[in-house]
Amino acid sequence: MWLDVSNLRSFYGTALGRLTQDLLCDQINQLWPDVTGQRILLIGYGVPLAKLFTRNAESLFHLMPKRQGVIHWPSKTSNSALLSDESRLPFSDNSLDKVILLHSIEFTDRPQPMLRDIWRVLGGGGKLMVIAPNRGGLWTRLERTPFGHGQPYSVQQLIALLQDTVFMPERVASALYIPPGSGKLLQHLARPWEKIGRKYFRLFSGVILVEAEKRVYSPSTGTTKTKINNPGWRTLPGPSYQESTTSSAFTPATESRNTP
Repeated sequence: MWLDVSNLRSFYGTALGRLTQDLLCDQINQLWPDVTGQRILLIGYGVPLAKLFTRNAESLFHLMPKRQGVIHWPSKTSNSALLSDESRLPFSDNSLDKVILLHSIEFTDRPQPMLRDIWRVLGGGGKLMVIAPNRGGLWTRLERTPFGHGQPYSVQQLIALLQDTVFMPERVASALYIPPGSGKLLQHLARPWEKIGRKYFRLFSGVILVEAEKRVYSPSTGTTKTKINNPGWRTLPGPSYQESTTSSAFTPATESRNTP
């Protein structure tokens, strides 16, 4: 069941919501430090991340699923938000450079069609960032935040889902290690706590972030799934996949550009 957009807006208006916004933006800025000239789509409730992209991106769109509702953003006179079915995106093929899912994949009951349509609108080499509640984290157990609603995921589940929808997972990151409280001391210690959490308590983050690239391959070779022998936070399956702690990118081998 989707959370109403008014509930999401209310949460990010609180002290805890503003701290959540800052911590998520810190992590995404490490992964995508430069989006100059790129076309970016935020699906779900992406308003908390918008400040990262408004200056340098060529275009920034907010797609809010029809069962979630929509608000004007940034204002009624200069609105960039639209209401649509999350699995029928109103964009042409190969028209976007990056897509971010926030407060969306855990609520949709049709993640595969949504991801396949995202694959369609991304250009060759386009990137998808999935932000989802961590099944093993504390935040999913408390309903006072949006991450305590919907379907939480493990890293392995997200990787399998992305591979099934013709994406190539490249990097895993994590955020929200602080308990979801609003005390001033807790907020003051939030960033040091995040550093400690990423180093020692990866499995208990509030959210996980998985970056994936649009995979384009020749139909004659068939779809080959990578077997996950020892899944975890430090290493992703396949060559050159690992958890991100810096902004460095990992470039997969070049593949054929035929559409599957």
